[in-house]
Amino acid sequence: MINLPKLSKIDFLVLISVVIIGLMHLPFPFSGDQALFTTGALEMQQGKVLYRDFWDLKQPGIYYFYFLAGTLFGFNEIGIHIFELIYMVLFSIILQLTLKTYFRHQIIASIVPLLTVGVYYISSSHRQFTQVEGLVGFPLFLCLWLTYESFSHEGEKRFIKLLISGFMCGIVLIFKLIFLPILLCFWLTILLHSILIKHQNFQKIFIEIFLPISIGVILPLLVVFSYFAEVNSLSIVYKTFFVYPGQVVANGKFNISKLLFGTAWFLKNFITLVLIATVAVNVSLRKDRNLLTLLLVVWFVFGLIVIVLQTRSLWSYHYLLLFVPTGILATKGLDILWQPLKQLSSPLIKILVSFLFLLPLLLNFQFKTVALVKNNFALTEDTRLKYQTVFREDYTSLRSEVDFLSQPGNLPGKIFVAGDPSIYYLSGRTQATSLNAWSLEFFLPEQWPQLLQELDLSKPPYIFLSDNYQPLIKQEFPKILELIEKRYHLLSKSNDGVWYILN
Repeated sequence: MINLPKLSKIDFLVLISVVIIGLMHLPFPFSGDQALFTTGALEMQQGKVLYRDFWDLKQPGIYYFYFLAGTLFGFNEIGIHIFELIYMVLFSIILQLTLKTYFRHQIIASIVPLLTVGVYYISSSHRQFTQVEGLVGFPLFLCLWLTYESFSHEGEKRFIKLLISGFMCGIVLIFKLIFLPILLCFWLTILLHSILIKHQNFQKIFIEIFLPISIGVILPLLVVFSYFAEVNSLSIVYKTFFVYPGQVVANGKFNISKLLFGTAWFLKNFITLVLIATVAVNVSLRKDRNLLTLLLVVWFVFGLIVIVLQTRSLWSYHYLLLFVPTGILATKGLDILWQPLKQLSSPLIKILVSFLFLLPLLLNFQFKTVALVKNNFALTEDTRLKYQTVFREDYTSLRSEVDFLSQPGNLPGKIFVAGDPSIYYLSGRTQATSLNAWSLEFFLPEQWPQLLQELDLSKPPYIFLSDNYQPLIKQEFPKILELIEKRYHLLSKSNDGVWYILN
């Protein structure tokens, strides 16, 4: 159905490079988000139902990813990152196979994984790895490419490609519903191109697009919603997906500082790629009117809009939504500039141009490589901890924070942490309540009494309150502090917060 070219020797060399870069990042520490996803996925493996027994505001795709990764390779940093690497290498192969005809020079076509997946690894730190925005690039690209490819065919072939494109859209939405505008713009761009440029009949082309895409989108969503209906959780799923997000945004303010920080992070790591990509956009759209380039620009522009729309969060990892179109367009820019670069008389100028282009990435790569070599490639538990501490300074103190939980004579059972979920992960304990307290600032008024009730019923043997969240709890719902003072007594105090033990 889809005739794809074969991989060349250069393709394989590039893939090996991507694998090596990825292997360097296997020991990377979790941030609080990854620790939360791992904890939730582990609870799912133990029979808990997402949202009903373990609640989070995110759509289930990220938990399914961690569940599969943990089941196959272990619910730890190495296991999750191995699965992520396999996923990214598969994505790299797909990029090479599908984009051969998009580039004039095959040597440039071969390196597209380096400027996408390779850059993802080199630019990311523990806060960015294995987040929704980074993982969703794979199905988003397949949705875009299949939509683009469908218009070089008619009849059954077009229907099947659009059906799969819709299916990929459904996968994307399982990861995050707010990505829907990007997907709609892919299809709207193709529709307008068919009507305005190819002068095709609106009614005919609309039906040809709408029908297979709708069927494809519904299939994965139907599977997910059928499961939640079977476990009697549709009500909480509906509220989580469609009610809570709007209320969270309505109750908050636009976070300009996070917007500036995230934008600065993206520009620091991707500025040279963006500059080269502008060459591709200018030449490929103005001269060649390339539809694939237009779709990649649509992804970048509407991806940026989607990032800004998330007014309450705006974390730096949100900008990973742009790493795929930025990398592909930058590769296209190199493809356009390849001939002029070859004609430069001085090898020194060629080296200088290449160095300036890669400088931000080279600095990141050098820092990570030196840290890995200094710590003997993080092959043992001790050297791995030292390596992880380079990138997350509080990892040692967090481990010390939970040491007492594994000592003889400690109280068994699930614990409650109002703070970094890394405490759950590092202690090997799961959470005593269905509501996690990692983002208490996003709690809605009705969730505070629910948390109080769950703490009252579960009676966790240990409670940890971070210094950041104690004032918030006191302000929003002091009854939780009253319950703790009544049933618990102070166990220990640290720089991060306070441990309480059940009376």
